[in-house]
Amino acid sequence: MKWLITGDTHGKVAERLENIITNMKNFKPNEVSLIILGDVGLNYWGNKTDIKNKKICEIYGIYLYCIRGNHEMRPTDVKGMVTIFDENVNGLIHYEEEYPHIRYFLDGGSYVINGYNVLTIGGAFSVDKEWRLANAKANNRSFSGWFENEQLDDFEREKITEYIRGNHYDFVFTHTCPYEWMPTDLFLPMIDQSSVDKTMEEWLSDLRNEISYDVWCFGHYHTNRIEKPFVEQYYEYWEDLDIIAKRWKDFRKNGKLTGNDAYLPKSPFFYEH
Repeated sequence: MKWLITGDTHGKVAERLENIITNMKNFKPNEVSLIILGDVGLNYWGNKTDIKNKKICEIYGIYLYCIRGNHEMRPTDVKGMVTIFDENVNGLIHYEEEYPHIRYFLDGGSYVINGYNVLTIGGAFSVDKEWRLANAKANNRSFSGWFENEQLDDFEREKITEYIRGNHYDFVFTHTCPYEWMPTDLFLPMIDQSSVDKTMEEWLSDLRNEISYDVWCFGHYHTNRIEKPFVEQYYEYWEDLDIIAKRWKDFRKNGKLTGNDAYLPKSPFFYEH
């Protein structure tokens, strides 16, 4: 099985899959898995639109493994969702029997993927929460696109911390990122940051000191770049986990990015924090 990773798709999963199939050499259905770092958008509307999009995704024969974002329902809130042990990742996942290629990681889930020890954590705060609620009210709609349980609560965060404390992970996959890595240059200028709940980011900062890890990947901020050594941010790009692992293994040995890796987009804070 070949394992790829990408960022937020916001319901346009088929476009990402088309891109992968078009550009991947020797593509074979059912032999590729794509990890999506949140805001997948397949459990957004809770109606026939979601069903239609899931049926389309099934056609491609690519396994989707989804981190939970903030702009989507929790898998456990989706009717018909069950929890099973998945041998592909050596751990529990959520899925619907009608869509066997679409699977959802648990928040705080520990997995073994292609030989790598992996931690998955979803959730974040929606900076557009008030706009979504006001827009729904103005148009007399019950659906706003904001989900009250988008973030992990105190109990969930404490439980995850206790469960993973002291563990080592080859990869950590989250939707948002630790507070000190937040890409402030990407913040929307119309958003008053004092109104943004950064509980998840602050907790992830504490959490990263409770574990050890080789590489951390996140989405949420809608750009593709290396945020700092051993930390990568994804949006439209997709990449092979083996290539990512080798990049940072070589970096530990050489102290710098070499070859094609040297030309990858980097955050202006690459050597800070």
